[in-house]
Amino acid sequence: MDSRNSSSILNTLQSDSEPKPDRPVTNPGAAAPWYFATVPAQEIVPVTNARFESSVPGIYVIGDVTGLPLVKIAANQGVEVIAAMQRGGDFDGSKQNDGLDLVIIGGGPAGLSAAIEAAKLDLRYVVLERDRLASTIRSFPPGKKVYAEPQSLANSSQLDVEQDLDRDDFLNRITALVEQNQLKIQEGADVQHVRKLASGHFEVVTTDGKSFPTRRVLVAIGRQGQPRLLECPGAENSSKVTYRLHSPEDYHNKDLLVVGGGNSAIEAALLLRDHNRVTLSYRGDNFYRAKDENRQLIEAAERNGELTILYQSHVKGIDESGAEIEINGQRRRVPNDFVIVQIGTLPPVPFLMDMGLELDGIWTMRRVVMSFIGLIVGFLIYFQAKYFVLLPEKAGTGKILVPMAETLQRLWSPSIINLLTGTILPVLCSVSLGMWLINRQQVLRGRQRLLPIPALGSWLCASGLLYAATFVAPSALTLDATEVRPGPYYVPGFAWLFRFISPYFSNVYGFYYLAYFSAITGFGLYWAKKSGHPLIWRRNLTIIATQWTLWWGIPTFLAVTLGRNVWTPVASKLINAWPLNMTAFRVDPVVNNGDPEWWHTVAVVGVVWAVFLTFVVIPLFTIRWGKIYCSYICSCGALAETVGNGFRHRGPKGDAPRRWERFGFVFIALASVATVADLLGLAGPFEWYNMYVGTALAGAVAIGLYPFLGQRIWCRMWCPLAFWMNFWGRWSKFKISAVKGKCIDCNVCNQYCQMGIDIKSRALQGLPVTLDATPCVGCAECVVRCPMNVLHLGELPATTTSSLLPILNQAPAGVNS
Repeated sequence: MDSRNSSSILNTLQSDSEPKPDRPVTNPGAAAPWYFATVPAQEIVPVTNARFESSVPGIYVIGDVTGLPLVKIAANQGVEVIAAMQRGGDFDGSKQNDGLDLVIIGGGPAGLSAAIEAAKLDLRYVVLERDRLASTIRSFPPGKKVYAEPQSLANSSQLDVEQDLDRDDFLNRITALVEQNQLKIQEGADVQHVRKLASGHFEVVTTDGKSFPTRRVLVAIGRQGQPRLLECPGAENSSKVTYRLHSPEDYHNKDLLVVGGGNSAIEAALLLRDHNRVTLSYRGDNFYRAKDENRQLIEAAERNGELTILYQSHVKGIDESGAEIEINGQRRRVPNDFVIVQIGTLPPVPFLMDMGLELDGIWTMRRVVMSFIGLIVGFLIYFQAKYFVLLPEKAGTGKILVPMAETLQRLWSPSIINLLTGTILPVLCSVSLGMWLINRQQVLRGRQRLLPIPALGSWLCASGLLYAATFVAPSALTLDATEVRPGPYYVPGFAWLFRFISPYFSNVYGFYYLAYFSAITGFGLYWAKKSGHPLIWRRNLTIIATQWTLWWGIPTFLAVTLGRNVWTPVASKLINAWPLNMTAFRVDPVVNNGDPEWWHTVAVVGVVWAVFLTFVVIPLFTIRWGKIYCSYICSCGALAETVGNGFRHRGPKGDAPRRWERFGFVFIALASVATVADLLGLAGPFEWYNMYVGTALAGAVAIGLYPFLGQRIWCRMWCPLAFWMNFWGRWSKFKISAVKGKCIDCNVCNQYCQMGIDIKSRALQGLPVTLDATPCVGCAECVVRCPMNVLHLGELPATTTSSLLPILNQAPAGVNS
């Protein structure tokens, strides 16, 4: 293995070669595959667990690529990931094997911090850097700061990230750190691919053909290595077009075209304006993504005639003498000597996919298949569960005829079926589960699997199928047409539960709701404890209290203790408003012929309250407090904020989903038509709405797709009550305020917004999130997760000093908790 020592690198670190126009370096080993994403490119991050391990065991991911572009956090992750590997036994017995213990891909703050920790453990490691150490920071314009945010977060690494430093000072300190620790680094080592070997170890191969066998791989490549390309004729002109401003001194008395509207583009234009004639081309009509200070400086420079800004402009072509730019449909020629493109960067999606990593926001074939399974489970629960019971005495005497029963009888004799379900399958499942447990321990210790048995999920599914075939099928299914009769059908194996709970829940559908609200309690406490933030504790405890009292607890308790009574249906209307509760305006489900007369009076009072709740309380509540009904009271939102909290980053983002949300008002119209028809005695529209909207969309589809489309797809796209509140939200006092000039464009708020709101764009401008323009439900996750403490519920506090926020103590973005 050809590994350069640290002294050979220090010369490179200390002597900046003369910058020149260039093309972005691409990875030839990772051709861009086709993929379907439900989030913008900047929100695509690898799925990792609490140990920073990816979906490929043995490959770990830290740093900017996980979605947090903060130097201090990246440096701390370098410390934490090596400690996690050490605790997990990844390096046990390392001296007995050939090759390296660890290959670190990327020489930024995260990679260097990890290398220092690896050196402390006397591991055999190497850092492979495609360009030069700290290349992202090296590409900063001279004088640009490297911020040590968040200030309240303790630095556990050896990198000097306790104070803000300018680019050159930071690079000098990195140089000293490399020399002091004698780090083993190879610059210019562009990794072509990473392959997992049969032994469970890896082979890392660079574009120049060098191979690095290793036990573990740590990806710390950042997100800034691949500039977004300008797409127009002439953009490939490498002698004229550059994607990095290496040094302003390279340009003197030149006509320069800077393309972009973010902080990098603005800073480049400002640095170049003194000795050149600068034109800044930007496709937008204002610099909303830029820091307030930069925005003021660039606007002042334009007013003073120091440079020219072309708003709403698009570069259509570049040649040797200039560029063709379209402005509001009109073409204009702008002479220039060089074009400096600063339009952002692309995440290294092809490289990550080539390694086999699962990425949040990207739909793989596995995710498509799993989503179909989720839909099937959802439909079984919401459409079929009511036909099954868990107590034998509640079941009927009939069974369900198996499709193609006669064919199956010809192909399989009863003796073969009994042998298969009663002996062979249980033995195979037991052996497989045992092998999985053994292999799990082997992997944790960094050893080779005894047999390549898939993950636990597959065998849990197999166990479920085995249980269904061995117990459920004989109880509920038949091949004999003479045994077919209506249900309910008995599902064995759960009768013991009813020693502790009421037989009222023996119907599978009823038991599902007991599990539903129990899960809300368990997950609500879990996420509140994990977060530790007062806002999350307040939200989740309120959710638990409302669900187990007014929403479901009291109405169900009355039904369990009193049987059929007038109070249960009336109590269910106390906070469950129309049009979410489609029976809110009904009297007849409460009172039937033969019931006491005073029941009718109670039922009418319930309807009057339902009307008052829907048309007075809900609008006033929304105007005063926003849509926190969705996050604190509603049972759909309760499940979303607790059980579904781990999937909030899976929600579709971008312009297209926001356009689709506008059609949600159609569901208010449909609910209104169904309700009026029902009150007039026409059952058809109500039944149709209840089946396709109230049951299919709200239940089977929305909950079945939790892990794939986020936990708020119903609330965003289809819930009529949510859109009723959206209407009143235009007058709401609710807002989430942003500290102007403090946002670092990290995208964490957008990534974890379950409603798909572009919070970051507002925070960059210091603008609040309001209900006038967004469907915000006030869950406060953006407030809690913001690493810079930029966002605040309501008005900004008198002081806005940052505090240690829970996300900094949790797994990185994309965590699969």
